[in-house]
Amino acid sequence: MSSINPHYTFHYSQPEEYRFSHDSVMLARKVFEQVSVNPMESLRGLDLCSGCGIVGLDFLFHSRKEKGTTPAVFDFVEVQGIYRQHFEENLQRLGPISTRTRFLNTNYNQMLQDQSFFGSYDLIVSNPPYFRVGQGKLSPSEFKNRCRFFMDSDFATLLQAIKKALSPQGKAYLLLRDLDDHGWNAFSESQDLLAPTFKIEKVDDIRGTALVCISAN
Repeated sequence: MSSINPHYTFHYSQPEEYRFSHDSVMLARKVFEQVSVNPMESLRGLDLCSGCGIVGLDFLFHSRKEKGTTPAVFDFVEVQGIYRQHFEENLQRLGPISTRTRFLNTNYNQMLQDQSFFGSYDLIVSNPPYFRVGQGKLSPSEFKNRCRFFMDSDFATLLQAIKKALSPQGKAYLLLRDLDDHGWNAFSESQDLLAPTFKIEKVDDIRGTALVCISAN
């Protein structure tokens, strides 16, 4: 697959210290293509580990452009507060939408303690960190490390948060990369952690990283 995104949306505001990759915009487009046959008006969405909101805002862009409507709600959960100013700028650059949006400066482990998240989302999108601490070289920058590594919580808790937050018929789409050099099969571990009440399946590939879908059995 080409690394160039053929579905340009708009120019994003983002920290100079850590720039998003094409994976995020491709993820948004692939997910839109997966769910675009469904009505959007009542959909409640969540961008988990959202950074400056690229995946969720790109999804809203495609929905507005191609369906003429956008989801009722789209929340953005991000632990690093530095991203808020970039998210707010990107929301302005996106332009008018009817969707109610919130930037929630919290970590997904807190979602397990807050019942307002339980069963709330029909769609979850996420491009989470790819590495655990010890699976790669740390940067001198704490900010970069928190973008790339599971430092504030862990992979198992991420999956637990997704399970809690999905509505009964909801689906979560996330990028999942196996780290063969470190002996970590993320997909296999996900199957074990989600069973028996949830299932995970590979639905596409983005530049060598699996796009997976999580839903209730």
